[in-house]
Amino acid sequence: MVLAALAAGCLLAAPLYRIEAHIVPPEDLHPAAESYRRLAFLVNLNPVLWLEVQRDAQTIAQQLAKVDSSAADDFQAAVDELLEPLLTSGRHPTPTAPDVRLGTARHVFELATAAVVRTLKLNLQTALETLGDYSIATRSLEEARQIWAAFEPVVQATDSQAYRRLGECWLELASALGSPGVLGLGVVGPDPVAFRDDSQELIEYVELNFGDRFEAPIVGRISAQPTQSPTFDPSALLPQSLPPGANINKQLPRPRQILNMADRGVDESETVLVALGDMAFDSPYIFGEPARSLTLSCNTCHNKGVTNPQLFLPGLSVRPGGLDVSNSFFAPHANNGHFDPLDTPDLRGIRFTSPYGRNGRFESLRDFVRNVIVNEFNGDEPDPTLLDGLIAYLLEFDFLANPHLAADGTLTETASEAAHRGEAMFHRPFPQMAGRSCASCHVPSDHFLDRKRHDIGTVRGSETASRDRSLDTPTLLSARFTAPYFHDGSQPTLRAVNEWFNEHFGLGLSAVEIDDLTAYVKTVGDGTDSYEETVYTLESEMEEFIFFLSTYEFLKQKGKPKLIETTFRTIADEIRAHKWDAQDWSQLPTLERMATLMDEAAEANRAGDWATVDVRVAEYRRQYEANIDRLR
Repeated sequence: MVLAALAAGCLLAAPLYRIEAHIVPPEDLHPAAESYRRLAFLVNLNPVLWLEVQRDAQTIAQQLAKVDSSAADDFQAAVDELLEPLLTSGRHPTPTAPDVRLGTARHVFELATAAVVRTLKLNLQTALETLGDYSIATRSLEEARQIWAAFEPVVQATDSQAYRRLGECWLELASALGSPGVLGLGVVGPDPVAFRDDSQELIEYVELNFGDRFEAPIVGRISAQPTQSPTFDPSALLPQSLPPGANINKQLPRPRQILNMADRGVDESETVLVALGDMAFDSPYIFGEPARSLTLSCNTCHNKGVTNPQLFLPGLSVRPGGLDVSNSFFAPHANNGHFDPLDTPDLRGIRFTSPYGRNGRFESLRDFVRNVIVNEFNGDEPDPTLLDGLIAYLLEFDFLANPHLAADGTLTETASEAAHRGEAMFHRPFPQMAGRSCASCHVPSDHFLDRKRHDIGTVRGSETASRDRSLDTPTLLSARFTAPYFHDGSQPTLRAVNEWFNEHFGLGLSAVEIDDLTAYVKTVGDGTDSYEETVYTLESEMEEFIFFLSTYEFLKQKGKPKLIETTFRTIADEIRAHKWDAQDWSQLPTLERMATLMDEAAEANRAGDWATVDVRVAEYRRQYEANIDRLR
């Protein structure tokens, strides 16, 4: 009854709350369920961050200890014994033999699964034993129900019949608790028989499928599938999900994006390739699984072509703003087998900053972009026209305007005195750096880079004296807004970068000199109007979708139905993601209608019904023009 009432209350209350739909709030999970689902994600990676696995196992043990301290101790001891040979200091695990990694991962997962099942089971039993005490019984039942979320997504996907029945059991259990009434009125006694029957049905299901005899799959993804259930569907696809603690939301207000042609007054709807690339940059459909199902796009990491400092995926990130893109999760075929998360680079001015990749491994921007799609995010070989569009779009990205810099990269008179002192220091040769200065690599007259690779001591080599530590010199332009810094995001501020160089190379700079040097680097990395003035993005997004749609006739002429479908699907998804930003919610039906028009156009396109496609596209454009002033 309590759970049913809560569920009904949430449904009734939902319209009263303003939710930013494209801002995905973290799941509110029980600690045992959260740690278990994250552990399930971690053990499937290559390499596995065993320290992270151990932390989640400790949380599971802490929750089990509340109901069975002896079992919790046994579980923790067993996990620690398995992990002890694999644990290393720091966040960079030592690669292990595949059979060792997979065997340990499976065994730890099996132990964790049994521990979570026992925690759930004992909470249900406590609720049954305390039915006479409404408060205790309610609390224990709610605890068990929340722990069930550890298994719920997989059961829902692979055993839908049992999932529906078990959902009924949870509701019936809530009703069987009875009700204490209000001020002595409306008291309803518990129903021990119904409670016992439903709780036993739940316990039998989890024990049969996930209990002490549970064995993780030997082939494929390690997961808790209810294979012993008579209604289990072995052909069902496991749900794609990010682990608890992940954050793919983008910052608000957004970074201001500068497209060179738009800044010169050109309408994007008349630059078809740029508009196509703009669409592709926002589209998950250019990637493969799991990125596509998780709705990840280029814009997820490079928000408005800049960076996303909030981006974080447990097991793949060390800190917000970075990601291991050569991991086994997004593109198993291109996994390099070691943990090397990279800070997301700013793409402003990318046409000036070759070579590409943190270690400068690509001279060609086209090759670099193709590698991101195919070998980082598991996409199919991109259509050449799509690549043309993406490159055309990226080549329009400009740096922020900076009135403190002259055309040759020297400071103007508007810069502070401290910055001018720092500029002189920036050009000072240091014997500790083989007579080089900061400007030797960050050449002011060439966008503050030298297009070379250098080993400055921030990369761990494969062995002593190996020559695999060099990184591409990054530009300093617009850098004030792209913290953290270094290839791995290990330095939080520009001052921290200068302090690192001072200490690592023994430059002997005083605190005042570091202040001046930092003032200079901040001035070089400054820019006007770095962020948009508003957190309301619907108006600009709807205009951008019209630009996306301007590619339709071109793609139709070129005979590109797959790219047309990608365009329609992307527009529909983006409208639904951003419609909750509408300041006037009376426009929600209009926005949903426009999204539906794109759905219908996509279906007609797939069927080759061009007449219907033309009608739906024309109607979408009419809807936009008729409502443009209200879609804000």
